[in-house]
Amino acid sequence: MLKSGKRKRLLLISTRIFWPADVGHKILLYNYCKGLYDQYNYDIYVYSFLEQGQSYFEEDRPYFIKRVFLAKHPDHLQKAGNIVRHSLAGRNRWSFQSSLYYSGYNQRRIEELVRRMKPDAVMVDLVRLSRYYPALKDFDGLKTIFMEDALSKRYIRQLRAVRNDSGIGGRYERFLPGWIRRVINSRFLKNLILKEESRRLLTEEPEAARNFDALIYVNKFEAADMNKRSGKNNAYTVTMGADCDYFGEDIQAEKVPGTLSFVGNMTVAANADSVRMIMDNIMPLIPSRPVIHFIGEVPDSLREEYRDDPRCVFEGVVDDIRKYVKSTMVVLCPVAYGTGVKTKTIEGMAMSMPVVTNYLGIDGLSAEVGKDLLMSDDFKEMADMVEMLLHDEGRRLELGRNGHEYAKRMHRWEDIYKVFGEIGF
Repeated sequence: MLKSGKRKRLLLISTRIFWPADVGHKILLYNYCKGLYDQYNYDIYVYSFLEQGQSYFEEDRPYFIKRVFLAKHPDHLQKAGNIVRHSLAGRNRWSFQSSLYYSGYNQRRIEELVRRMKPDAVMVDLVRLSRYYPALKDFDGLKTIFMEDALSKRYIRQLRAVRNDSGIGGRYERFLPGWIRRVINSRFLKNLILKEESRRLLTEEPEAARNFDALIYVNKFEAADMNKRSGKNNAYTVTMGADCDYFGEDIQAEKVPGTLSFVGNMTVAANADSVRMIMDNIMPLIPSRPVIHFIGEVPDSLREEYRDDPRCVFEGVVDDIRKYVKSTMVVLCPVAYGTGVKTKTIEGMAMSMPVVTNYLGIDGLSAEVGKDLLMSDDFKEMADMVEMLLHDEGRRLELGRNGHEYAKRMHRWEDIYKVFGEIGF
């Protein structure tokens, strides 16, 4: 229901252009902005960096985005200087990611935009942009930061994971020289960087809570933890939603016996290591030897690892994930490490598919294990769950129905948007 009254202005300072909404972070920002436009009368202005290899085309701008301003990435010399000055020296040591995104040029430009636009609210995307807070010193409106998840906890989980083979450069790695990739991804240096980054973020996250009026998390437990750590009680949960009508649509997809599916962007380290965990630790324990279809962007290096394994099919980016997922029997989506709320779990249930995952796959959700989905942290138990479902159509249908009802009850965007009113939008 569109709220009446004069339209307001929101300036979103973003780490990336978030359309098309094809991965979790972009899905969240896309739908947050859509809800703020449709239901809270905000015209959305975006000041955004571009990801490596990303381009911006005006004709692709969604209807709810009023205007886009492109930020300027710091050059290599500025980044190196920031790391030395802010991350390695001095008492208040920034996270490395904050140093890599900061520049005086962007600071001045944001300050000028705020002064000229006079927005009613400003939202900053992720803790790595929180160091631009001084640009908001004269701004009296609502200051929010979209944290998404607890990065400090994510890096610790990555260090402790059973499989931690992916590089720390993520999708940017393919743009780096080979010798740099080998250096930063050596086991010793990678673990050192993750440990040091986590330590800095443990300080930087509550500092952001003190500087901003509100913090937004997708996981209710991480929001509660931040309120305890900061003492501010200004962290809110705006969880991941799903278009249940779209995902639940009865499309033509013939079931292929003995098949499983997993959806995710495999250029993301956690997803790539989840693939390895599934292929190396779970699939060998399933007696009927099913085939699993991995749906989403995949790096060539991961394809190469499993090119001779007939149980593994990389579908890549597809036109409609529903057709591919619904043609399989079971969604198998345990998570190697990570924080936040997992899109793949919610969308699997929204598609009325039986879902098998681990604790990290349901962290932050209210789904009932055994009724809405199946969960275990034991590889053999997960394998037994999959084997049972492959041969029990009644149980598959029951889990699918219950999971879909849970998604409709707890993850409809229209209901999720209500939290924005509590925040002060």
